[in-house]
Amino acid sequence: MKWRMVAALLGLTLVVLLVHDIPLAKYLRTVENDRIITGLERDAFVIVGNAHDAVEDPNKTNQANLVAVLNNYRASSQAVVIVTNASGTVIASTDPSIEVGAEFKSRPEINKALAGGVATGRRYSNTLKYEILYVAVPMLRGTKVYGSVRITFPASVVDNIVGARLKGIASVAGITLLLAILIALLLATSVTRRLGNLQRVTEQFTDGNHLVRADATAGASEIRSLATSFNLMADQLSTLIAQQRAFAGDASHQLRTPLTALQLRLERATDLLQSDPQAAIERLDAAMLETERLQNIVEGLLVLSKAEEQTKVALEVIDLAVIAKARVENWTALAGESGVVINLDCPDQALILAIPSVAEQVIDNYIDNSLKYAPKNSIVTVLVKPDLDTTTLHVIDQGPGLAADDLERAFNRFWRARSDAHGSGLGLAIVDRLLVACGGSARLTNHQPNGLDAQATFNNG
Repeated sequence: MKWRMVAALLGLTLVVLLVHDIPLAKYLRTVENDRIITGLERDAFVIVGNAHDAVEDPNKTNQANLVAVLNNYRASSQAVVIVTNASGTVIASTDPSIEVGAEFKSRPEINKALAGGVATGRRYSNTLKYEILYVAVPMLRGTKVYGSVRITFPASVVDNIVGARLKGIASVAGITLLLAILIALLLATSVTRRLGNLQRVTEQFTDGNHLVRADATAGASEIRSLATSFNLMADQLSTLIAQQRAFAGDASHQLRTPLTALQLRLERATDLLQSDPQAAIERLDAAMLETERLQNIVEGLLVLSKAEEQTKVALEVIDLAVIAKARVENWTALAGESGVVINLDCPDQALILAIPSVAEQVIDNYIDNSLKYAPKNSIVTVLVKPDLDTTTLHVIDQGPGLAADDLERAFNRFWRARSDAHGSGLGLAIVDRLLVACGGSARLTNHQPNGLDAQATFNNG
Protein backbone atom coordinates (compact mmCIF):
# COMPACT_ATOMS: atom_id res chain seq x y z
CA MET A 1 0.00 0.00 0.00
CA LYS A 2 2.85 2.34 0.84
CA TRP A 3 4.41 2.15 -2.62
CA ARG A 4 1.01 2.37 -4.32
CA MET A 5 0.39 5.64 -2.51
CA VAL A 6 3.84 6.94 -3.48
CA ALA A 7 3.27 5.92 -7.12
CA ALA A 8 -0.15 7.60 -7.13
CA LEU A 9 1.20 10.87 -5.73
CA LEU A 10 4.16 10.88 -8.13
CA GLY A 11 1.89 10.09 -11.07
CA LEU A 12 -0.35 13.00 -10.14
CA THR A 13 2.65 15.32 -9.82
CA LEU A 14 4.03 14.17 -13.17
CA VAL A 15 0.70 14.74 -14.92
CA VAL A 16 0.49 18.25 -13.46
CA LEU A 17 4.04 19.03 -14.63
CA LEU A 18 3.37 17.71 -18.14
CA VAL A 19 0.11 19.61 -18.44
CA HIS A 20 1.90 22.76 -17.31
CA ASP A 21 5.28 22.47 -19.02
CA ILE A 22 4.40 21.18 -22.52
CA PRO A 23 2.14 24.17 -23.34
CA LEU A 24 4.71 26.43 -21.67
CA ALA A 25 7.47 25.11 -23.95
CA LYS A 26 5.33 25.73 -27.04
CA TYR A 27 4.49 29.20 -25.80
CA LEU A 28 8.16 30.04 -25.19
CA ARG A 29 9.10 28.89 -28.69
CA THR A 30 6.33 31.00 -30.25
CA VAL A 31 7.21 34.06 -28.18
CA GLU A 32 10.90 33.79 -29.02
CA ASN A 33 10.16 33.34 -32.75
CA ASP A 34 7.85 36.36 -32.73
CA ARG A 35 10.37 38.44 -30.80
CA ILE A 36 13.20 37.73 -33.24
CA ILE A 37 11.02 38.15 -36.33
CA THR A 38 9.73 41.49 -35.01
CA GLY A 39 13.32 42.61 -34.47
CA LEU A 40 14.35 41.44 -37.94
CA GLU A 41 11.38 43.17 -39.53
CA ARG A 42 12.35 46.43 -37.81
CA ASP A 43 15.96 46.06 -38.95
CA ALA A 44 14.83 45.31 -42.51
CA PHE A 45 12.88 48.55 -42.78
CA VAL A 46 15.88 50.43 -41.38
CA ILE A 47 18.09 48.90 -44.07
CA VAL A 48 15.46 49.71 -46.73
CA GLY A 49 15.82 53.38 -45.82
CA ASN A 50 19.58 53.16 -46.39
CA ALA A 51 19.39 51.06 -49.58
CA HIS A 52 17.08 53.23 -51.70
CA ASP A 53 19.87 55.26 -53.21
CA ALA A 54 21.96 52.21 -54.10
CA VAL A 55 18.98 50.59 -55.83
CA GLU A 56 17.74 53.65 -57.67
CA ASP A 57 21.24 54.88 -58.62
CA PRO A 58 23.71 51.97 -58.35
CA ASN A 59 26.91 54.02 -58.60
CA LYS A 60 30.05 53.16 -56.65
CA THR A 61 29.46 55.68 -53.92
CA ASN A 62 25.92 54.50 -53.22
CA GLN A 63 27.06 50.88 -53.41
CA ALA A 64 29.88 51.57 -50.96
CA ASN A 65 27.50 53.26 -48.53
CA LEU A 66 25.11 50.31 -48.69
CA VAL A 67 27.94 47.80 -48.10
CA ALA A 68 29.08 49.84 -45.10
CA VAL A 69 25.56 49.74 -43.61
CA LEU A 70 25.35 45.99 -44.16
CA ASN A 71 28.79 45.36 -42.66
CA ASN A 72 27.90 47.35 -39.56
CA TYR A 73 24.74 45.29 -39.20
CA ARG A 74 26.67 42.07 -39.80
CA ALA A 75 29.10 43.00 -37.01
CA SER A 76 26.29 43.28 -34.47
CA SER A 77 24.04 40.39 -35.56
CA GLN A 78 24.11 36.80 -36.70
CA ALA A 79 21.53 37.60 -39.37
CA VAL A 80 22.28 37.45 -43.09
CA VAL A 81 21.06 40.38 -45.21
CA ILE A 82 20.63 40.49 -48.98
CA VAL A 83 19.36 43.42 -51.04
CA THR A 84 17.82 42.82 -54.46
CA ASN A 85 16.60 45.07 -57.20
CA ALA A 86 13.12 44.95 -58.70
CA SER A 87 14.00 41.88 -60.77
CA GLY A 88 15.21 39.86 -57.75
CA THR A 89 18.92 40.20 -58.54
CA VAL A 90 21.23 40.53 -55.54
CA ILE A 91 22.98 43.90 -55.45
CA ALA A 92 24.46 43.53 -51.92
CA SER A 93 24.84 40.81 -49.29
CA THR A 94 26.45 40.26 -45.88
CA ASP A 95 27.10 36.61 -46.75
CA PRO A 96 30.29 36.11 -48.80
CA SER A 97 28.85 32.91 -50.29
CA ILE A 98 26.07 34.91 -51.94
CA GLU A 99 27.51 36.74 -54.93
CA VAL A 100 26.26 40.02 -56.32
CA GLY A 101 24.17 39.28 -59.40
CA ALA A 102 22.72 36.04 -58.02
CA GLU A 103 19.03 35.48 -58.80
CA PHE A 104 16.75 35.22 -55.74
CA LYS A 105 13.36 35.85 -57.28
CA SER A 106 12.60 32.12 -56.95
CA ARG A 107 12.66 32.44 -53.19
CA PRO A 108 9.04 32.69 -52.03
CA GLU A 109 9.72 35.45 -49.51
CA ILE A 110 11.62 37.58 -52.12
CA ASN A 111 8.85 37.01 -54.62
CA LYS A 112 6.26 38.20 -52.08
CA ALA A 113 8.29 41.26 -51.14
CA LEU A 114 8.73 42.25 -54.82
CA ALA A 115 4.97 41.99 -55.13
CA GLY A 116 4.66 44.68 -52.45
CA GLY A 117 4.02 42.45 -49.41
CA VAL A 118 5.94 41.67 -46.22
CA ALA A 119 6.96 38.01 -45.80
CA THR A 120 7.87 36.49 -42.45
CA GLY A 121 8.18 32.91 -41.24
CA ARG A 122 10.34 29.85 -40.75
CA ARG A 123 11.46 27.34 -43.36
CA TYR A 124 14.20 24.92 -44.30
CA SER A 125 16.88 26.38 -46.56
CA ASN A 126 18.06 23.94 -49.22
CA THR A 127 21.07 26.15 -49.83
CA LEU A 128 22.13 26.51 -46.21
CA LYS A 129 20.90 23.05 -45.18
CA TYR A 130 19.27 24.27 -41.98
CA GLU A 131 16.10 25.98 -40.86
CA ILE A 132 15.96 29.75 -40.98
CA LEU A 133 13.75 32.53 -39.74
CA TYR A 134 13.21 35.11 -42.49
CA VAL A 135 11.83 38.59 -43.05
CA ALA A 136 11.50 40.08 -46.54
CA VAL A 137 10.22 43.66 -47.08
CA PRO A 138 9.76 45.67 -50.29
CA MET A 139 11.48 48.92 -51.20
CA LEU A 140 8.65 51.27 -52.14
CA ARG A 141 8.58 54.68 -53.66
CA GLY A 142 4.88 55.50 -53.70
CA THR A 143 3.34 52.39 -55.18
CA LYS A 144 6.38 51.38 -57.20
CA VAL A 145 8.60 48.53 -55.92
CA TYR A 146 12.30 49.19 -56.55
CA GLY A 147 13.62 46.10 -54.82
CA SER A 148 13.59 44.11 -51.59
CA VAL A 149 15.55 43.47 -48.42
CA ARG A 150 15.63 39.98 -46.88
CA ILE A 151 17.09 39.16 -43.50
CA THR A 152 17.50 35.53 -42.45
CA PHE A 153 18.38 34.21 -39.04
CA PRO A 154 19.42 30.65 -38.00
CA ALA A 155 16.44 28.94 -36.37
CA SER A 156 18.89 27.00 -34.21
CA VAL A 157 19.62 30.18 -32.27
CA VAL A 158 15.97 30.39 -31.31
CA ASP A 159 15.97 26.70 -30.47
CA ASN A 160 19.04 27.14 -28.27
CA ILE A 161 17.46 30.04 -26.40
CA VAL A 162 14.24 28.08 -25.90
CA GLY A 163 16.24 24.98 -24.94
CA ALA A 164 18.15 26.92 -22.29
CA ARG A 165 14.91 28.17 -20.80
CA LEU A 166 13.42 24.69 -20.97
CA LYS A 167 16.44 23.34 -19.10
CA GLY A 168 15.64 25.76 -16.31
CA ILE A 169 12.04 24.62 -16.34
CA ALA A 170 13.20 20.99 -16.39
CA SER A 171 15.42 21.67 -13.38
CA VAL A 172 12.48 23.11 -11.49
CA ALA A 173 10.37 20.12 -12.56
CA GLY A 174 13.09 17.73 -11.36
CA ILE A 175 13.29 19.48 -7.99
CA THR A 176 9.49 19.36 -7.80
CA LEU A 177 9.54 15.62 -8.48
CA LEU A 178 12.19 15.06 -5.80
CA LEU A 179 10.17 17.05 -3.28
CA ALA A 180 7.06 15.13 -4.35
CA ILE A 181 8.90 11.84 -3.76
CA LEU A 182 10.00 12.99 -0.30
CA ILE A 183 6.56 14.26 0.66
CA ALA A 184 4.88 11.13 -0.76
CA LEU A 185 7.23 8.86 1.21
CA LEU A 186 6.65 10.80 4.43
CA LEU A 187 2.88 10.85 3.93
CA ALA A 188 2.63 7.22 2.85
CA THR A 189 4.92 6.08 5.67
CA SER A 190 2.89 7.99 8.22
CA VAL A 191 -0.42 6.58 7.00
CA THR A 192 0.78 3.01 6.50
CA ARG A 193 2.61 2.99 9.84
CA ARG A 194 -0.60 3.89 11.67
CA LEU A 195 -2.54 1.32 9.65
CA GLY A 196 0.21 -1.25 10.30
CA ASN A 197 0.01 -0.58 14.03
CA LEU A 198 -3.76 -0.99 13.88
CA GLN A 199 -3.34 -4.23 11.93
CA ARG A 200 -0.91 -5.60 14.54
CA VAL A 201 -3.30 -4.67 17.34
CA THR A 202 -6.12 -6.42 15.48
CA GLU A 203 -4.00 -9.55 15.01
CA GLN A 204 -3.04 -9.56 18.70
CA PHE A 205 -6.70 -9.22 19.66
CA THR A 206 -7.58 -12.07 17.29
CA ASP A 207 -4.85 -14.22 18.88
CA GLY A 208 -6.52 -13.83 22.27
CA ASN A 209 -4.93 -10.74 23.80
CA HIS A 210 -8.19 -8.95 24.59
CA LEU A 211 -6.46 -6.25 26.66
CA VAL A 212 -4.63 -4.70 23.70
CA ARG A 213 -6.00 -1.41 22.36
CA ALA A 214 -5.15 0.85 19.41
CA ASP A 215 -3.57 4.29 19.83
CA ALA A 216 -6.41 6.73 19.11
CA THR A 217 -4.37 9.87 19.84
CA ALA A 218 -2.01 10.00 16.84
CA GLY A 219 -2.29 10.11 13.06
CA ALA A 220 -4.85 11.60 10.71
CA SER A 221 -8.40 12.17 11.90
CA GLU A 222 -9.64 9.20 9.84
CA ILE A 223 -7.02 6.92 11.42
CA ARG A 224 -7.90 8.19 14.92
CA SER A 225 -11.59 7.63 14.21
CA LEU A 226 -10.85 4.10 12.99
CA ALA A 227 -8.74 3.37 16.09
CA THR A 228 -11.50 4.72 18.35
CA SER A 229 -14.07 2.51 16.61
CA PHE A 230 -11.78 -0.49 17.00
CA ASN A 231 -11.32 0.22 20.72
CA LEU A 232 -15.08 0.51 21.23
CA MET A 233 -15.58 -2.76 19.40
CA ALA A 234 -12.80 -4.40 21.44
CA ASP A 235 -14.36 -3.17 24.69
CA GLN A 236 -17.75 -4.57 23.72
CA LEU A 237 -16.28 -7.88 22.58
CA SER A 238 -14.19 -8.16 25.75
CA THR A 239 -17.29 -7.53 27.85
CA LEU A 240 -19.30 -10.08 25.89
CA ILE A 241 -16.52 -12.65 26.10
CA ALA A 242 -16.17 -12.08 29.85
CA GLN A 243 -19.94 -12.41 30.29
CA GLN A 244 -19.97 -15.55 28.18
CA ARG A 245 -17.17 -17.11 30.18
CA ALA A 246 -18.79 -16.15 33.46
CA PHE A 247 -22.12 -17.45 32.23
CA ALA A 248 -20.61 -20.75 31.09
CA GLY A 249 -18.60 -21.13 34.31
CA ASP A 250 -21.53 -20.32 36.58
CA ALA A 251 -23.92 -22.49 34.60
CA SER A 252 -21.59 -25.51 34.59
CA HIS A 253 -20.92 -25.10 38.32
CA GLN A 254 -24.54 -24.65 39.35
CA LEU A 255 -25.96 -27.30 37.04
CA ARG A 256 -23.43 -29.95 38.03
CA THR A 257 -24.77 -30.45 41.58
CA PRO A 258 -28.50 -30.86 40.77
CA LEU A 259 -27.68 -33.04 37.78
CA THR A 260 -25.52 -35.31 39.92
CA ALA A 261 -28.18 -35.46 42.61
CA LEU A 262 -30.85 -36.18 40.02
CA GLN A 263 -28.77 -38.98 38.51
CA LEU A 264 -28.13 -40.55 41.94
CA ARG A 265 -31.80 -40.39 42.92
CA LEU A 266 -32.94 -41.94 39.65
CA GLU A 267 -30.33 -44.70 39.91
CA ARG A 268 -31.35 -45.42 43.52
CA ALA A 269 -35.03 -45.41 42.58
CA THR A 270 -34.33 -47.92 39.82
CA ASP A 271 -32.57 -50.21 42.32
CA LEU A 272 -35.49 -50.00 44.77
CA LEU A 273 -38.35 -50.53 42.31
CA GLN A 274 -38.50 -54.29 43.04
CA SER A 275 -37.35 -54.47 46.65
CA ASP A 276 -38.92 -51.28 48.14
CA PRO A 277 -41.43 -49.53 45.85
CA GLN A 278 -42.31 -46.91 48.50
CA ALA A 279 -38.67 -45.87 48.88
CA ALA A 280 -38.39 -45.76 45.09
CA ILE A 281 -41.38 -43.37 44.97
CA GLU A 282 -39.72 -41.14 47.57
CA ARG A 283 -36.55 -41.05 45.45
CA LEU A 284 -38.59 -40.16 42.38
CA ASP A 285 -40.33 -37.33 44.27
CA ALA A 286 -36.91 -36.01 45.29
CA ALA A 287 -35.80 -36.31 41.68
CA MET A 288 -38.79 -34.20 40.64
CA LEU A 289 -37.70 -31.50 43.09
CA GLU A 290 -34.21 -31.53 41.57
CA THR A 291 -35.79 -31.27 38.12
CA GLU A 292 -37.75 -28.19 39.22
CA ARG A 293 -34.57 -26.70 40.63
CA LEU A 294 -32.80 -27.31 37.32
CA GLN A 295 -35.67 -25.68 35.48
CA ASN A 296 -35.52 -22.64 37.75
CA ILE A 297 -31.76 -22.31 37.22
CA VAL A 298 -32.05 -22.58 33.44
CA GLU A 299 -34.90 -20.06 33.28
CA GLY A 300 -32.97 -17.69 35.52
CA LEU A 301 -29.89 -17.96 33.30
CA LEU A 302 -31.97 -17.18 30.23
CA VAL A 303 -33.53 -14.14 31.90
CA LEU A 304 -30.08 -12.95 33.02
CA SER A 305 -28.72 -13.39 29.50
CA LYS A 306 -31.55 -11.26 28.09
CA ALA A 307 -30.95 -8.64 30.78
CA GLU A 308 -27.29 -8.36 29.75
CA GLU A 309 -28.34 -7.84 26.11
CA GLN A 310 -30.57 -4.86 26.96
CA THR A 311 -27.78 -2.29 27.21
CA LYS A 312 -28.71 -0.90 23.78
CA VAL A 313 -32.50 -0.74 24.33
CA ALA A 314 -33.93 2.80 24.19
CA LEU A 315 -35.05 4.29 27.49
CA GLU A 316 -38.55 5.67 27.96
CA VAL A 317 -40.13 8.06 30.43
CA ILE A 318 -42.12 5.97 32.93
CA ASP A 319 -44.15 6.93 36.01
CA LEU A 320 -42.66 4.85 38.83
CA ALA A 321 -45.43 5.91 41.22
CA VAL A 322 -48.12 4.33 39.02
CA ILE A 323 -46.11 1.12 38.62
CA ALA A 324 -45.39 0.87 42.36
CA LYS A 325 -49.10 1.25 43.22
CA ALA A 326 -50.06 -1.47 40.72
CA ARG A 327 -47.41 -3.94 41.94
CA VAL A 328 -48.25 -3.42 45.64
CA GLU A 329 -51.92 -4.11 44.89
CA ASN A 330 -50.88 -7.28 43.07
CA TRP A 331 -48.76 -8.56 45.99
CA THR A 332 -51.09 -7.55 48.86
CA ALA A 333 -53.20 -10.72 48.81
CA LEU A 334 -50.18 -13.06 48.76
CA ALA A 335 -48.51 -11.10 51.54
CA GLY A 336 -51.68 -11.35 53.61
CA GLU A 337 -51.51 -15.15 53.41
CA SER A 338 -48.06 -14.92 55.09
CA GLY A 339 -49.32 -12.48 57.70
CA VAL A 340 -47.34 -9.59 56.21
CA VAL A 341 -48.70 -6.13 55.46
CA ILE A 342 -47.34 -4.10 52.52
CA ASN A 343 -47.40 -0.32 52.92
CA LEU A 344 -46.85 2.11 50.01
CA ASP A 345 -45.31 5.55 50.44
CA CYS A 346 -44.93 7.43 47.16
CA PRO A 347 -45.81 10.79 45.57
CA ASP A 348 -48.57 11.21 43.03
CA GLN A 349 -46.02 11.16 40.20
CA ALA A 350 -42.40 10.03 39.88
CA LEU A 351 -41.14 10.15 36.27
CA ILE A 352 -38.02 8.08 35.53
CA LEU A 353 -36.03 6.89 32.50
CA ALA A 354 -36.16 3.11 32.18
CA ILE A 355 -36.54 0.21 29.78
CA PRO A 356 -40.20 -0.85 29.63
CA SER A 357 -41.11 -3.60 32.21
CA VAL A 358 -37.83 -3.19 34.12
CA ALA A 359 -39.41 -1.30 37.03
CA GLU A 360 -42.05 -4.04 37.39
CA GLN A 361 -39.40 -6.79 37.45
CA VAL A 362 -37.32 -4.93 40.05
CA ILE A 363 -40.31 -4.32 42.37
CA ASP A 364 -41.53 -7.91 42.04
CA ASN A 365 -38.09 -9.33 42.78
CA TYR A 366 -37.55 -7.13 45.83
CA ILE A 367 -41.02 -7.80 47.28
CA ASP A 368 -40.67 -11.54 46.62
CA ASN A 369 -37.34 -11.64 48.51
CA SER A 370 -38.79 -9.57 51.38
CA LEU A 371 -41.75 -11.92 51.81
CA LYS A 372 -39.38 -14.93 52.02
CA TYR A 373 -37.59 -13.52 55.05
CA ALA A 374 -40.11 -11.15 56.67
CA PRO A 375 -41.56 -12.59 59.91
CA LYS A 376 -45.30 -12.92 60.42
CA ASN A 377 -47.22 -9.85 61.54
CA SER A 378 -44.46 -7.62 60.14
CA ILE A 379 -44.57 -4.79 57.64
CA VAL A 380 -42.92 -4.45 54.24
CA THR A 381 -42.66 -0.81 53.15
CA VAL A 382 -42.43 0.21 49.49
CA LEU A 383 -41.06 3.76 49.33
CA VAL A 384 -40.60 5.90 46.20
CA LYS A 385 -38.33 8.86 46.99
CA PRO A 386 -37.65 11.42 44.21
CA ASP A 387 -34.55 13.63 44.35
CA LEU A 388 -33.11 16.37 42.10
CA ASP A 389 -31.66 14.08 39.42
CA THR A 390 -32.66 10.58 40.53
CA THR A 391 -35.54 8.67 42.04
CA THR A 392 -34.87 5.79 44.43
CA LEU A 393 -37.20 2.86 45.11
CA HIS A 394 -36.90 1.32 48.60
CA VAL A 395 -38.38 -2.04 49.62
CA ILE A 396 -37.85 -2.31 53.40
CA ASP A 397 -38.70 -5.43 55.42
CA GLN A 398 -38.39 -6.26 59.11
CA GLY A 399 -36.44 -9.47 58.64
CA PRO A 400 -33.01 -10.45 59.96
CA GLY A 401 -31.04 -8.43 57.40
CA LEU A 402 -27.65 -9.54 56.02
CA ALA A 403 -24.05 -9.66 57.16
CA ALA A 404 -21.77 -6.92 55.79
CA ASP A 405 -19.99 -9.34 53.44
CA ASP A 406 -23.29 -10.68 52.13
CA LEU A 407 -24.50 -7.16 51.31
CA GLU A 408 -21.63 -6.89 48.79
CA ARG A 409 -22.05 -10.38 47.33
CA ALA A 410 -25.84 -10.45 47.12
CA PHE A 411 -25.90 -9.33 43.48
CA ASN A 412 -23.49 -12.08 42.34
CA ARG A 413 -24.85 -14.91 40.25
CA PHE A 414 -26.19 -17.93 42.19
CA TRP A 415 -25.70 -16.26 45.57
CA ARG A 416 -28.24 -17.31 48.19
CA ALA A 417 -28.57 -16.10 51.78
CA ARG A 418 -28.92 -19.66 53.03
CA SER A 419 -27.71 -22.88 51.48
CA ASP A 420 -31.11 -24.47 51.99
CA ALA A 421 -32.98 -21.58 50.36
CA HIS A 422 -35.08 -22.31 47.33
CA GLY A 423 -34.56 -20.48 44.07
CA SER A 424 -31.82 -20.15 41.49
CA GLY A 425 -29.86 -17.39 43.21
CA LEU A 426 -30.14 -15.25 40.06
CA GLY A 427 -32.91 -12.81 41.02
CA LEU A 428 -30.73 -10.04 42.43
CA ALA A 429 -28.15 -10.51 39.67
CA ILE A 430 -30.94 -9.96 37.13
CA VAL A 431 -32.10 -6.84 38.98
CA ASP A 432 -28.55 -5.43 38.98
CA ARG A 433 -28.10 -5.99 35.22
CA LEU A 434 -31.51 -4.48 34.38
CA LEU A 435 -30.80 -1.36 36.42
CA VAL A 436 -27.35 -0.94 34.85
CA ALA A 437 -28.99 -1.18 31.42
CA CYS A 438 -31.30 1.68 32.49
CA GLY A 439 -28.38 3.79 33.68
CA GLY A 440 -29.29 3.19 37.32
CA SER A 441 -27.93 1.10 40.17
CA ALA A 442 -28.95 -1.47 42.82
CA ARG A 443 -27.95 -1.50 46.48
CA LEU A 444 -28.71 -3.40 49.71
CA THR A 445 -28.34 -1.90 53.21
CA ASN A 446 -29.42 -3.06 56.65
CA HIS A 447 -32.34 -1.10 58.06
CA GLN A 448 -32.35 0.00 61.68
CA PRO A 449 -33.30 -1.44 64.08
CA ASN A 450 -33.73 -4.55 61.95
CA GLY A 451 -34.56 -5.56 58.43
CA LEU A 452 -33.17 -5.09 54.94
CA ASP A 453 -33.50 -2.06 52.65
CA ALA A 454 -33.37 -3.09 48.96
CA GLN A 455 -32.83 -0.01 46.78
CA ALA A 456 -33.11 0.70 43.06
CA THR A 457 -32.02 4.11 41.73
CA PHE A 458 -33.26 5.48 38.39
CA ASN A 459 -32.45 8.68 36.54
CA ASN A 460 -35.30 11.17 36.43
CA GLY A 461 -37.24 11.46 33.20
